[in-house]
Order: sequence, then structure tokens, then C-alpha cells
Amino acid sequence: MNKEAIQNKLVYFGALLGLCALLILVAYFFFLRTVKVDVMSSMRLIYEGENHDASVEAINTMEDINQRIQEFYNTIHYTVEPDTGLSNGDTITVKAQYDEALAQQYHFEPENTVKEIVVEGLPNRFDSVTQIDTAWIGQIEREMERYIEEHKGQEIETEFTQIDPREATLESTTLEYAGFLKSMEAQHGDRFIGLYRLSYAIEQKPVDMYYIVIVPNINDSLQIDTQNIYGERAYLSEEEIAQGKYTDYIARIFGSQYVIEPVALENEKEEADQQVLTRSLLRNPLNGRKIYDPSVFLCIFLSLVRIVKSNRIR
Repeated sequence: MNKEAIQNKLVYFGALLGLCALLILVAYFFFLRTVKVDVMSSMRLIYEGENHDASVEAINTMEDINQRIQEFYNTIHYTVEPDTGLSNGDTITVKAQYDEALAQQYHFEPENTVKEIVVEGLPNRFDSVTQIDTAWIGQIEREMERYIEEHKGQEIETEFTQIDPREATLESTTLEYAGFLKSMEAQHGDRFIGLYRLSYAIEQKPVDMYYIVIVPNINDSLQIDTQNIYGERAYLSEEEIAQGKYTDYIARIFGSQYVIEPVALENEKEEADQQVLTRSLLRNPLNGRKIYDPSVFLCIFLSLVRIVKSNRIR
């Protein structure tokens, strides 16, 4: 046997040995080696409710391109104790449950199967409407107006079934009452409501319909739950409509479940400010100005005109 033939055989056996070693390494790393898996790495807590009465759920969010890892994570479920009546500062225990047979088959070694977590970040309820920032109240009112705008066509079809919807036109929308409803039972949550007068023109005749919009989950997170805003027809009595007794209607519908606090409407705020200014000027018309300063008389005149208009409207 010549020298060249021996070298060829050595190269052949060397390559074969290398291939076998590679296959053994692949088998070890992908099939035989035990892999530690953090079963809490994909756990996410979802809280509902507010401080002192919140609930929690733990969900699995794992999305992995490795088919075996994803298959194993799909078997993971979590339990949380306690999961209701939670307050900020409470400690909850999350436990992971998984398919043990599948873990052994894939040589997975689950770790961190139990985890203790301190509850934090739960929103608080408002004690009174006076704690709510007026700018945020303005945002709530705009969301209520948007809700009406998006559902006005649906209301026409629902309430005026005997006419062609094309013959009904919404002429104006007036917010007659706004209020904060503080629930007597914490699990129901607090709400913000708006009572609107929708003025339609139906076959050239004016028709008014009252509609109430409810914004749930009012708390100091200052997040407006736009997905759960809802509205319904408000059926006021003839006396409540004629005399503008909107507060009586709200108390009749919600008084048994909520403590009701009215929220001053924008025009009422302007009138109150003007009345305060007028009284102040009447008590002290100079207020650092000279008696012939036109601004004094202009402020008094505009304030009195606004008050007279307001009284006429009412």
C-alpha cells in the first residue's frame, strides 16, 4: 500500500470522526443537555379595580421562534393568591404550573416556579369631585360629546323607527347636567355622567330627546376608559323637562346606589366668575383704578348683560 493511499484513508477516517463528534455535540446541545427555563420570564400581571378592592390575573405572554420552547410555554398556567380585595403594599404569591412530562421529554429544568410580588400602582378613588382637576373634567366632557357624535345615527334609527332616518337631522347638542357619581359599594366603581338634550329637526319640526352618557372607572389614574363609555335614552317627566329639574331626575335614577355631586358646567362657571367680579367692583369700584377708568364701567356692563341674559334663558 503506497503512501498516498494511507493519507487518503487517514483523511477519510478523520473526516468521519469529526462528523461523528459534530453529531454528538448537536445531539447533546439540542436533545440531551438540560436547559434551565425561567417560567416567570413571560408572566404578566393584569390588575382590575382600584386600591383596596382590586383583583389580579397572571397571564403567559411567551412568543418564541423555538418550537419546543413555545410548546412547553403553552402549557404554563399561573395561580395568584390572594387575587381579590387587593391594596397597594399587599404581597401576592404567583405559582407556575406546567406539563412536567413535556419538561422531562425536552430536558427542561423549570426555575422560579414561585414568585412573591408587592402590589403597587393601583389607582385611588376620589373622595369628592373637588379633588378632580377641571382640565381632566373637560377631557371627559369632550369624550362624551365624541360618543354622541359617533352614535347619533344609531339613535335616530332606534328612537324614530316610523320615519325615514334621512328625514331626521340633529340640530344641536346641549349638556344640561354633569355629575360625579361616587359608588356606595367600592366594587362598582365611580362614574361621571352627562345629561344631554338632543334637538332634532324631523320633517321640519323640532323634537327634543334627552340622552345620558356614562363614563365608568373614574379614579386618580386620570385615564378615561373610552372603550366602556356607554349611553342610553333618558326618560324625564314633563315636570322635570318644563322646570329643568335635571338634578331631580339624576337623583331618582342613581340616588340609591351613588352619592351624587353636580359638576358646574362651563357657562355656569363663567356666570359665577362674572357675578363675583361684579360684586367685587360694586363693593370697591376703584380697586386701584381712577373713577373715570373705562375698564371699570366696561366690566360692570358686560357682567350685568351676561347675568340678565342668563336669567331670561332660565
